[in-house]
Amino acid sequence: MAPGRRRRVEANHRRFDPGIDEREARRRGRTSYREYGRTIADFLWAIDIDGAAVSRRCRLVGMAHVRALQAEGRGGIVVLSHFGNWDMAANVALTLGIPLTTVMAPVGPQLITDLVIWARQSNEIEVFTPENAARGLIRAVRRGRFVCLLCDIPGAGPTVTVDYCGGPVVFTAAPAWLARVTGAPLLPVDCRREGRGYAVEIHAPMTAGRHEDDTVVMQRVASALELAVRRHPGQWYPFGEVYTDHG
Repeated sequence: MAPGRRRRVEANHRRFDPGIDEREARRRGRTSYREYGRTIADFLWAIDIDGAAVSRRCRLVGMAHVRALQAEGRGGIVVLSHFGNWDMAANVALTLGIPLTTVMAPVGPQLITDLVIWARQSNEIEVFTPENAARGLIRAVRRGRFVCLLCDIPGAGPTVTVDYCGGPVVFTAAPAWLARVTGAPLLPVDCRREGRGYAVEIHAPMTAGRHEDDTVVMQRVASALELAVRRHPGQWYPFGEVYTDHG
């Protein structure tokens, strides 16, 4: 990576954890790049992964939260951040019979975007583009599906600013809106590398009050997701301008 980008990643790590020195910030920055590269490799490896392999390689915490909703015939809104491996979390969910729906904006060249969409759809993930997402997501939740949304690098749509990883960060407000419209709970989830496998943690469900401010709702989500980043900062990917004050 260009020196300027490397320095930005290191600065973001130091903002997140002011107690580390420059050497440790460089080490964490290198680890973040290395881990992100491994997520890409694992994404390709996992296209044809079977349920037995997922079970061997993944440890799951909090599955009872999902099973309770499924027992009631309800869906939910799964909220993740750019930490660990969100595609592996999806593979685990599908193996366990959790129907998933998501939104995907373009990823680089059209060929790459088409490849990622194909891979996710081949794994039985329902994928919407941002242009037709709103109604599709509402219908999906009401059909008992689980909508998965990455929240910390928002594309189109409303946003809020929350305190996350040491400073003000822009989050999408879509999960809060969808929870309020459908009455479905929010489920913060993180999926981190653990040895030669992964650990997936599903946090306790959160509700969005009918008149509750989106910032308040998403701050609760941000606080839950930050816990894993603090424990495993090398699996956080702060490659851009993370903080709104650029501090």
